Amino acid sequence: MIIDPIYSIGIDEMDAQHARWIHLIEEFKVVASGHLLDQTSIAAAKVALVQMLEYTRSHFASEEKFIAAHHYPDLEAHKKHHRKLEAEVIKLGDEIDAHTSNRVPLKLNLLITIWLLEHITQDDAKYARFILEKSAARTR
Repeated sequence: MIIDPIYSIGIDEMDAQHARWIHLIEEFKVVASGHLLDQTSIAAAKVALVQMLEYTRSHFASEEKFIAAHHYPDLEAHKKHHRKLEAEVIKLGDEIDAHTSNRVPLKLNLLITIWLLEHITQDDAKYARFILEKSAARTR
């Protein structure tokens, strides 16, 4: 999978994981686009959301391990951002389960769009700059 250049942080392993994550998000958005009006679409949306959440947790764990290995000084703040997103996605899953809102696709779209733009292009870009600059300094 190729990542949109806007989301590239210049670290291949993380860019590949971000591309996979974005793909799962897009899959959920397609499944949930029917506004979750019947049991079949609710079940499909729930499966897609669970897959996305599982991958999100896996990616976050991998990313946290990766940046910890590079002694990134803002690791704890980065982890807090991750936990906040996980909580928001779980909340959306609860809304699907309870079928309390037909606005879950809209909420997810807004959450992910904002989060991706802010988290990957700002927070992830910070650790990438730190790691890449540290690596470049070693090769001088």
